[in-house]
Amino acid sequence: MEEYREVPAGLADALVPVVADLVPMLRGRIPRGPAAALGRLGAPDAKPDVFGLVVGPLVMGHGESAALSRLRSLGEPVSERLLGALELTVDALTVPIPYEVEAAVPGPDETPHTFGFGMIGGPCAETVTAVRLLDQLRPGLSTLIVALVEELAGHEALVPLLEPPPELTGEKELAAAHGAAHLALAVAAAAPVLRRAGAPLLAGTSAAVVGVALGAVSALLSESPMPSAYAAALLEKRRADYVLPVSASGSASVRGHRFTLAEHTVLGEPDFSGNGLAVAVPGGIAVRTGLGEGQVPVSTRILERAPDEVELDWWDEVVEFSWRAERGDATLSESDSRRHVRTPPWPGDFRVRVHAIGRDGEERERYELMLWQAPPGPDIVHKRGDRLGYVVRGEPVPDIETPPEAAYRWIRQSMLGEAATVTVVGGASPAGVLRAFGADPAEPESAQELAAAFDLDPWVAVLPVEGGVLAVEFNGFQGSYRPVLEPLSREGRTGSLFWNINAVTRLSFADDGDVLASSELGYSEEIADPEVNQALAGLDFGGYRDRLEKGLLAIERYTGYRLRKEDLERMVEEDVAYRILPHLPELYPEARDADGSRAFPGHGPLGADTDRLAFVPEETLRELAWRAASAVAEHAGVTGDPVIAEVLTERRLSREAKLAARRSQLQAYREHSWLWQALHNATNPDPLAAAIGALSAARYAAGPGGEDLLEHARRVVRQR
Repeated sequence: MEEYREVPAGLADALVPVVADLVPMLRGRIPRGPAAALGRLGAPDAKPDVFGLVVGPLVMGHGESAALSRLRSLGEPVSERLLGALELTVDALTVPIPYEVEAAVPGPDETPHTFGFGMIGGPCAETVTAVRLLDQLRPGLSTLIVALVEELAGHEALVPLLEPPPELTGEKELAAAHGAAHLALAVAAAAPVLRRAGAPLLAGTSAAVVGVALGAVSALLSESPMPSAYAAALLEKRRADYVLPVSASGSASVRGHRFTLAEHTVLGEPDFSGNGLAVAVPGGIAVRTGLGEGQVPVSTRILERAPDEVELDWWDEVVEFSWRAERGDATLSESDSRRHVRTPPWPGDFRVRVHAIGRDGEERERYELMLWQAPPGPDIVHKRGDRLGYVVRGEPVPDIETPPEAAYRWIRQSMLGEAATVTVVGGASPAGVLRAFGADPAEPESAQELAAAFDLDPWVAVLPVEGGVLAVEFNGFQGSYRPVLEPLSREGRTGSLFWNINAVTRLSFADDGDVLASSELGYSEEIADPEVNQALAGLDFGGYRDRLEKGLLAIERYTGYRLRKEDLERMVEEDVAYRILPHLPELYPEARDADGSRAFPGHGPLGADTDRLAFVPEETLRELAWRAASAVAEHAGVTGDPVIAEVLTERRLSREAKLAARRSQLQAYREHSWLWQALHNATNPDPLAAAIGALSAARYAAGPGGEDLLEHARRVVRQR
């Protein structure tokens, strides 16, 4: 049962002289860093931290005292650092114990010495252990000290001791003085009480004194106002720390078809009729949305100066106007300010450029806000393009033609949104498409299980559709490779689009066993095939908007099939997929300049000497390549394998060898993947590429002999 539910009358007054005598000395022993963290507990905007750790939230364990819970919330680095700084001083203190303390707190001879207690849990801070044990031995004593510290901190004789010196003006200095003074008071109050208690084990030790004091001061400072000079110091610090440019992405809460970036709550209904998109309001700006209620994505960029260009391509509407910040620190409406950028923490005139897309509901609605300091200027409408803008401005709504690629905008919110390859093969059968991918039509598996395995082995799902077959690789890319496109196009005219989360793309067209075009979206190249050119006609891939959608439209034009959301949903519902045995990577010749040197010098298995391989005779390059492949086989101990022996003798991959090399790309057959890379690279028709590729693989797969192999190659090139 807890005791000491209230501070006995006269106890605080009796301790005032003791505390007043000890505070100046104790305050000087407290390090500035953790003292500042304690001092900031009442200033949430200051993000209190010590040693890079934010002071944690209060979470009270079952049956814990407030002192123990508050102590744990500070974190082990804080409490242990302060114990280390104070323990020798506390142990050496000569502390008078007033009569009132003796009367209120029973001494060790006045309490039973026979007791039982239990403690469970892993290793924890010494202060936490001490306070936990104190609560077991003397229930309620830490609660008494917490209440006593709070009363003493408000005592008129001690308040002047807690005020920071007037000469301190910096944020950290004020926070440290605030924290150190209150911790010193708490230690000075706890020491005589715990010395009087003198519990059999830990009650009078420095760990218990400092631990209880930290719990008490955490409770006190979390609810206490900061020093009067602190607000100005914190603002000055935040201004000094605010470095432009600043950017962030997140979301804003929409209420009544608007969101705000403001210093305080925006009252009333803003008038958007001027430009139809955004307007300055007292303390911030308001933006008119198509969405009525909910969340919209918003990116914010705060710049040093006006941007060099106006970005129009991506956006439907772009407007610019002036806004006067009253004090700064504007944030997005009802957003978590810790996750979103704030405007500069100072007043002044700003220009604001608001970009919007998707307000008509035909695609994902999102916004970008750009701000920079500038004198007031006229409103500028850089672009008008959505129907909502015309309605809000009270203007006739023109016929805004929806581009044909808009039919594919659903793809961004689908399960293919981040990464996939979509391949369409006209006039083909599912079995023929699967075999061209390198899959076995007789071995279906669950697509969900393959996706959940996440072992990076490739797989594909296929679906018969009108006029052909749809093949989808969820986060895969085999359908973008020439060795797959060529056999696919023998089944029928083939179009393929790959994309991933890093904005890497590849749009490919193939027919009758030939890849007619395959390149990054927007990459300009001459295409001889008129039907491919017709599929690409009028599609501008130079901008960022609807690039994937335009790629899918080009495939539709080329193959005659439009990818539909319901087809993808049907494919997912059927939950059937097939593992792919990957084809071998394409072997490319080493690029050379007109003089025969490497087009991209300075890298390779021999370092700078790799470039000198370009001037070694072809026969010597072949010998280097197969010497490297043999070294890898010897290190792997597989030279006696008949398939590998044949490869090394014939210097080509047999049908069995190609299958083994393909399997080596799968997780279950990775043991000799570097070996098969060396053998495959050695077969490159270009001798220079063969030597470089095989030597590169041998670096990792030839074991101790790898360096000898590379040194031999260096000697060869240096003799030329």
